[in-house]
Amino acid sequence: MRCECCQCPEGLVPFLDRRVTVATKCGEINGFLRAFGETFLEVEETDPRFELTIIQCTKVCYVRLTQL
Repeated sequence: MRCECCQCPEGLVPFLDRRVTVATKCGEINGFLRAFGETFLEVEETDPRFELTIIQCTKVCYVRLTQL
């Protein structure tokens, strides 16, 4: 049985409320990491308008901090 959960959600704690880039196979999402759980990330996108995007962990390639 395959685990659908994030491999290390506790590692994302320093990223909360900071500007991040979340890379997926479909592209990159830029914004502020607002929350995460065992199976998802919530990113408040800032381009072109403020919008909350929920990304399933199985779709995430990596998460990195970005500069302003």
